[in-house]
Amino acid sequence: MSVFKIKLEDKAAFLNRLEKVGVTLNTDQIVDDKLKGYFEVIVDEPKQLEIVQTILKQSPKINAIKEEKTKKKLTKNELKEMVRQELQSMLAKKKS
Repeated sequence: MSVFKIKLEDKAAFLNRLEKVGVTLNTDQIVDDKLKGYFEVIVDEPKQLEIVQTILKQSPKINAIKEEKTKKKLTKNELKEMVRQELQSMLAKKKS
């Protein structure tokens, strides 16, 4: 998941570019912060992320303040699998 902070004055241009490409964002994916002068776009899907990054690269007039990548929380099963794989690799190194 990535969060893009973009100047509020560029909101219409950014959303119009997304609409031209055929990407629609839910209302809970866009958060306005009028006091600080920016809005946040929360992107979960890899396809949307690629398109948003492409639009920001192609449109120098759209001022992206910053991009934050948030880490996805691991489930118990994913964590168990990571630990199992790490232990197996450590055991393999000790044997050789």
